[in-house]
Formats: sequence, structure tokens, C-alpha cells
Amino acid sequence: MRSFLAIAVALIGTWCCNDSIHEEQSKLVLTEIENKRNTYAADKRTAIFDVFWDAKQQMLYGESNQPEGVDQLRRTIEDLEIPFVDSIHLLYGQPALVNLSVCNMRSHPKHSAELATQSLMGTRLNVYKKNGGWYLVQTPDGYLGWLDSGGLHLLSSADSLAWGQAQKVVVIEPYEFVFQINTEEILTDVVAGNILLLQRDLGLTLEVSLPDGRVGWIDANAVSGYQSFLRPHKPLLENILNVAHDFMGLPYLWGGTSPKAMDCSGFTKTVYYLNGLELPRDASQQVQVGQPVETDTTLINLEKGDFIFFGRKASTQHGEKITHVAIYLGEGKIIHASGRVQVESLRRGDANFNEYRLQTMVRAKRMHESLGEHGVIPLSEHPWY
Repeated sequence: MRSFLAIAVALIGTWCCNDSIHEEQSKLVLTEIENKRNTYAADKRTAIFDVFWDAKQQMLYGESNQPEGVDQLRRTIEDLEIPFVDSIHLLYGQPALVNLSVCNMRSHPKHSAELATQSLMGTRLNVYKKNGGWYLVQTPDGYLGWLDSGGLHLLSSADSLAWGQAQKVVVIEPYEFVFQINTEEILTDVVAGNILLLQRDLGLTLEVSLPDGRVGWIDANAVSGYQSFLRPHKPLLENILNVAHDFMGLPYLWGGTSPKAMDCSGFTKTVYYLNGLELPRDASQQVQVGQPVETDTTLINLEKGDFIFFGRKASTQHGEKITHVAIYLGEGKIIHASGRVQVESLRRGDANFNEYRLQTMVRAKRMHESLGEHGVIPLSEHPWY
């Protein structure tokens, strides 16, 4: 009897010891997962690191589009000599093209979900997975969202290569149509920034094809050459301000990033895209690029074309929060998407003075002098164009 009790006590002690070891191991693994997530996917808008730990089965599972981060996580856990089952699914993606003049990307795979952003016809996408009739895609600026099947055209590797090598044109008119061959029936609408394949130059018109292969014709004056579009358009500052004014009165739309409707950062992003430059999608991302400009509510040091960011300044109680962006026009005036694209003033006494914007100024950045550096990328240097 004493022998039995001794064995039982020993077994219980072993189980307790093992449980304690497993608990400590799980804490270490969870810490490493969080460390790698913060390193490789700190911004969930642009990176996927949905990796988890099943302590009972000693298993890593989930999915990620960050292979380096996953590899580092595996190596770290191996170095800790913690046994584990690896069930992480890496998302490498399939190439695709936007197949509508403007496609709507949502935060979840359903039409009632928040509009996250928009993308323009002919823009390359990386498709990570499918959920029903929806695809999880990534745009050239890194933004992630769900796009319904009608908004894209999937490509094989050969198709992707052929598209990249083909002669293309870019729509430069705010709004235009491609018509069916030999008729004036509309094939599709197009907007500024849409990319089309050039099939034949017919003089006053061009024969073009859409990403899915449909063929039609468009007014030759409505497009420009693709290669020239990819380079920053000089005189750059003048062109940036001209394009910004071209959108005057355009309606505000949360998530809008197109010449049909736009939010504040969609406005600045679209203005720069139509001048051959890539910016991050959101205001809170755009504030991380460009050259800093030291300024305050006196508007000191600001120049035409500078981006002014608004929101909440950092304090001892809370961190900085950027919620809005505008382009400075000089003489205290800004142009921005707020209700509609409009010009307002940050100078007291002006008829269109906006007290709220003045009081919520946070920072300013100079983008147009940061080409190829500080996160402002010429489209010609972006591998997806």
C-alpha cells in the first residue's frame, strides 16, 4: 500500500511539473508570436500575421503573407527547444488586375461591410485567398481588402508577364467611355488613371482591350502613353495643384480613392497617383512619409503643396492620432475632401475660415520634394507597374 501511494505521489508530481513546463513554454511561444507580429505586421492594413498557439496540441497554426516573419518565429521556437507542430499556412498570392473602372474593396467579404478603399482598372493586385465570391487582395500601396469576383480578372504567371510587356495607355480624362467596336454602344466607363491595353492606333480613336480581354475603342485624346504616365509629371508642384483643383466639388466618400468619390487621404493619394507617384493609403500612413516641416498654427515654414495633418497631438495621457489630411495652397488656404473637395482657410478673418481645422493641426510634411525617398515612390520605380 505504501509503495502504491509513493508511486501515485510521484506521478502527480511529474504531471504537475510537466504542466508547469508546458505553461511556461506556452508563455514563451505567445510572447514570440506577439514580437514577430509587431515586427512584421504592426499595421494590419498592409500585412497578415494571423498566427496562433494551441497549447494542448503544441501546435502553431494560422496564416501569414510574411514568410520571413514566420521563418523567424519557427527558428526562435526551435532555439528555445520547444517541440511544436507547424500548421502555419503561408499566403503567397496570385496576380490579378482590377476589371472595373473603380472597384470597391471592403473590410470583410460582404457587400454590407465597411468600404476600406478603392482601386482603378488595370491596377495589379495580389490575391491571397477566396471566401465564397470574395477575394482577399492587396494593392500596390500594400493595402488589404476584400473584392467581389466581378471586380477583378485573375492572371496566370504567363498572363501577368504578357500584361507587363504589352503596350498600354492610361486614361487622363476625369470620366470617359470605351465603346464597342464599330458602334457607339458603351462597353464600359473609365476614369482618370485607368490602364488599358493598346491594340491599334486608328488616328482619332484607339482600339483598346480591357483586363479581361474585351475589346473596344476610345477617343485618342482621352488617354496618354503608359510609360510617360509612370514618371512624375513636370512641373510637378504646378501639376499637383492643378489636379487637386480638378476635383473641386467631388463628393466625399469614406474609403473613396477614385475620381468618382474620395475621402481625405483618397483625395491626396489620387492627386499624387495621377502625377506618377505612389503614396500610402490612409492619412495615418501618409504622415509617416515625406520630409517633416516644422510648423504651428501660425503656418510658419509651410509652402504650397505641403500636406497638413490633423487630429490629436500626443500628450502624457494619450498618443498622437491622425484623422485628416489636406494640401496647403499658400496664403493660409487648404484644399481637402471634407463633405466635398473644397478650399478652406486656416487664417482667421477669411470668409471660409475653419476654426476646427486650425485647432486640430498636428503636423506637416513635404511630399513633392521627396521623390524616390522618404516613402514617396515614382510609379516607374514600383515593381507592380
